[in-house]
Amino acid sequence: MGRLGFSGWFGGPRPRAAPADPVDKLRVPVRAAGAVLWRRAEGPSASGIEVALVHRPKYDDWSLPKGKIEPGEHAAVAAVREVLEETGFDVVLGRELGVQSYAVKDRLKLVRYWAAEARGGRFAVNREVDRIAWLPPDEVATLMTHGRDAKVPAELTAAPYATVPVIVLRHCGAVARGGEWDGDADRPLTAAGRVQAERLAGILAAFGRAAVLSSPSLRCLETVDPYCRATGTAVEVVPALSEDGHADRASAAGDLIRHLVADGGPVVVCSHRPVLPALLGAAGRAAQPGRSRGELLLPGEFVVLHSAGGVVAAADRHAPYPIEG
Repeated sequence: MGRLGFSGWFGGPRPRAAPADPVDKLRVPVRAAGAVLWRRAEGPSASGIEVALVHRPKYDDWSLPKGKIEPGEHAAVAAVREVLEETGFDVVLGRELGVQSYAVKDRLKLVRYWAAEARGGRFAVNREVDRIAWLPPDEVATLMTHGRDAKVPAELTAAPYATVPVIVLRHCGAVARGGEWDGDADRPLTAAGRVQAERLAGILAAFGRAAVLSSPSLRCLETVDPYCRATGTAVEVVPALSEDGHADRASAAGDLIRHLVADGGPVVVCSHRPVLPALLGAAGRAAQPGRSRGELLLPGEFVVLHSAGGVVAAADRHAPYPIEG
């Protein structure tokens, strides 16, 4: 406990606290998430897409929809929530468009952006936004108030924006091998693993409703169950995604992922650590995003393979718990 003079103990003036170190504030940045909201251009003669900008009367500026990440909230979930709150549109996230950093007063702000396709809803004036404008991508920068924002929508059209997610998921934390279980396939999730699975349901939903393929092992089925219940999706059991199935036919997992990427439908694939190299390698993503080469996903982590025209255009990694970056 720090030393206090008698005046501090008896209600007199207390010593003044040292002013906050601006460097310390920069070490704890404000984290936010947003999106480049896009839709197919409307009208019989229209072609291409339109991008939305929002006008915030508090700042009298035109910018992309974004907002602070709530404590414990995943950035992807925050991006979907903020777009809905500010624009009224339900969205499905596509590929990540990078992280923008800038100073706000004496704090560093980091905003993580996604491509986001409007799938329904309509704009209504709200407490943060009073106007919305839809513009062709090459005209967005002319309306933006802050020049720094212009590079984010430019990233949208620098690569395919209409992508489909093929999600490769490692099951959540399971009980240790051995013990009371009849076999390895019967091991359930731990209490912490069940919490991870519940969190995953909301994070996976940010990428839309998808088919679900799973190893028959209990820990995989329990991992995808909250998402399946939330979306009303039935799980399809695929023996080739199990450890035993992979050992029997090592090429099956790679064949499956190549078929799924070429098929062009959204899907979640839940499997095991030994199977991941075959799944990701077949998609050309053996070196996982944000990881050193050869390091595998941790329990509950997943990679979104954003496919377009039967090819993986981008990939990003996510975890069911807060991570830096």
